[in-house]
Amino acid sequence: MSKVIWTTHLRERIKQRGLNPDWVDTAVRFPDEVQKSYTTNSHKHIKVINGFKIVAAVKRQGSDWIITSAWWNSVGTSTATKDNRFFLEKWVDKILRSPESLLKSKK
Repeated sequence: MSKVIWTTHLRERIKQRGLNPDWVDTAVRFPDEVQKSYTTNSHKHIKVINGFKIVAAVKRQGSDWIITSAWWNSVGTSTATKDNRFFLEKWVDKILRSPESLLKSKK
């Protein structure tokens, strides 16, 4: 029987990126599209869920599926422009930069 194995790296990335683990599981098991990765010996399982494109990097080891990483983008947003930081990190950064922008505008 095949198993889906979640790596420690994957669990760290899901937490870091604020990604719903259920969405990753759905993308792996029921992808809308599967693409071969050109940089690693894996495949990208891609699924659009609630306006987000969920991508999971999946390797096969025998009959098992090993999920090594996952990320998400808003549909229609490229990965180059998406800020993948956790929302709280973005919020704190914005608050800390507000006084800096006020000081710059007074010069």
